[in-house]
Amino acid sequence: MIRLLAGLLALLLVSSTAQAEGWHGSAAAGADFAFVPEATGFGFVLFEATGKDKAGKGDVRLYYNTDTIHLEIERVPMGKSFELSVALRGEIFFAGLLHQYYQQGLRRSELGFNASYVVLLPKIQWHVAHHHTLELVTNVRHWFFGDKNTDPAYLLPADTWVFEPRLGYIYWKIDSPGEEYRASRLFPRIQGVAAGASVGVDVRSDVRTWGFVNTGTSIDGRNDPHKAIWTLNQWLRAGWKTGERFRLELQETANWGWFQDDITRMRVGGMNPYVVVVPGLPWSANISERLLLAQLSAHIRPKADKPQELGLLVSGGGINDPRRQGLLDDYGGIGGLALFTDLRWGRWQVYARIGWAFPTKWLLDDPHFSGFVGLGVDAF
Repeated sequence: MIRLLAGLLALLLVSSTAQAEGWHGSAAAGADFAFVPEATGFGFVLFEATGKDKAGKGDVRLYYNTDTIHLEIERVPMGKSFELSVALRGEIFFAGLLHQYYQQGLRRSELGFNASYVVLLPKIQWHVAHHHTLELVTNVRHWFFGDKNTDPAYLLPADTWVFEPRLGYIYWKIDSPGEEYRASRLFPRIQGVAAGASVGVDVRSDVRTWGFVNTGTSIDGRNDPHKAIWTLNQWLRAGWKTGERFRLELQETANWGWFQDDITRMRVGGMNPYVVVVPGLPWSANISERLLLAQLSAHIRPKADKPQELGLLVSGGGINDPRRQGLLDDYGGIGGLALFTDLRWGRWQVYARIGWAFPTKWLLDDPHFSGFVGLGVDAF
């Protein structure tokens, strides 16, 4: 919290000059935590500054989030229908939340380890038609892994270079104002429809089986990646007003992967902006490469002329290997229910969520409850 206050003070001090120079900045902090059947959690602090038309006709974005630094030149025009973005990002120790290991809803701290990376992220977008975009991403990443009081019998992944090309399609017909997608708006209020799909492959320079290993073979069969790791991904985000004070939002995510490990799999569980949301479970309680999950939320304004919202969300679907035992062709249901608030006063936003995970045959020690709190500010 001290970091957040110091950062907010610095942003406010430079706000008058920065605004005149075409910059805007925002900050936020939050914590995602489980408290039943055990107390565990993780927090974040972030700052973002974006300068419009600061690199030719492209924007410059500077972003810091807890253990991550991201520098980007984005949307540089290249002809009539093409745009180029290039970013450099580094994350230390907490990448993928691999330092926290959960199995069947409970933490196993002896299996966590530190993960860090640096990555170059070039992207070309072709705006084929109004609302329709094709994009090519050609990331180059280097992973570093380190011990964190990990079980001595647990073999860490190999440090490796990775080439991560992705070919994607995006349909974007969102009517929400651009301010909704600043870093301080942890949960943007969606009005309209957006959808996308992509196919990608991760090609690693060094590959080895990791985890609990016997004579070079994974004992649980879960972390035995190939040199080429494939992913198909699809997503949907939509929002509609259903009255003067009511609106609905729908979010859906589907993913299918081959030859993956816990480095590349999707993070499921928790109620923060960086995961596939499942209320009641800890942040990244499940890590899955084959899933179909949807979230429906109902929002109400107690007063029609005020921006404050209260609501209810339900999330559910199916994932593979829910017990995290290497049974990749085993599938199970997952879901939860949450109450939330999204309160706004001028530049400030306050978020709170409390959630319950639906009982399933693979979750241990029911019931499971979790919470999320967050604070955001548009500094300039």
